[in-house]
Amino acid sequence: MKRFFLMWGLVIALLLSGCGSSASRVETLKSWSFQYNEGTSDYSLFFGLADKNDKPLSADVDVDIRIVNDADEEVYTGTRSVSTDDFSYYTSQAAGEQYLANVRIPAAEIKAGKSASGKVYFTVYKENAVQFDEVNCDALYCLPIEDVQVTFDSFPLDLKVKDFMGSTASVIQIQEAEFKFDKDYSPQLTITITGEKKSGSSDSGYDMISYKLYDSAGYLVDSGNIYLSSLSAGDKFKDDSVVIYDITPGESYTFQLSEYSW
Repeated sequence: MKRFFLMWGLVIALLLSGCGSSASRVETLKSWSFQYNEGTSDYSLFFGLADKNDKPLSADVDVDIRIVNDADEEVYTGTRSVSTDDFSYYTSQAAGEQYLANVRIPAAEIKAGKSASGKVYFTVYKENAVQFDEVNCDALYCLPIEDVQVTFDSFPLDLKVKDFMGSTASVIQIQEAEFKFDKDYSPQLTITITGEKKSGSSDSGYDMISYKLYDSAGYLVDSGNIYLSSLSAGDKFKDDSVVIYDITPGESYTFQLSEYSW
C-alpha cells in the first residue's frame, strides 16, 4: 500500500512539473511580424516560441509593446499577457505553417500620427522563467494617421481668364470647393471645385485658372493650373483634376485660386 502511494506521488509530481512551467522550457523567440486585420479592425503581433531543440511550444508570457511611427511619434505602448490559448497554427506563402502567438491590439488603442509606417518594438518575458531582449518588426502602411485641414478662399470667387493680348476672354465663377484626404499607402489630397462660366465663348477650347497650396508655416507645397474644357457662358462645371501627393498628415493647408498669368 505504501508503495502504491509512492508511485502516485511520483506521477503527480511529473504532471505538475510538465504543465506548470512551460515558460521555463522556452529557449528561442522567432518568426515575429505585425499586421492590420481589416475584418476585425484590430492589429496582430505574431511571434513563436521554441525549446532547445527548436520544437514549437506555447507558454504563458508577458509582452511589453511600443509602436513608433516613421515621424518618431510613439503611438502605442502597453503590456499584454499571453496565455497558451493565444497560440495557434497560421499559414503564409512566405513561411508556410507556423505555430504562433497572436497578440491582438484594438485599432482604437493606437493613436493617429503623421506616418502610416513605423516599427513595432516588443519584449517577451515571464518573471523567474524567461527573458528575451527587445526585438522589432516593421509596420508597413497600416498605422492610423491624422486628418488634414484645408482652408479655401471665400466664395463665390470671380476669376478673369485673359487672352494673349491681356484682354478678358471669359469670367469663371468658383462657387464651392471641397477636399478628400486619401490615407491609403501614400497620403494624397484631391481638391474638387464647382462653379459656372459667367461670360465668354467656347472658341478657345479651354479656360485656365491657377492654384497654389501652402502649409501652416506659409511654405508653398504645390502649384499648377486647372483646365476647364469647352465651356460656354452659363455652363456649370465640377472639376476634381487637382491631386496632390506627399501630404503631411495632421497639417493645416491653405488652397488659393487665382487668375492665370501669361
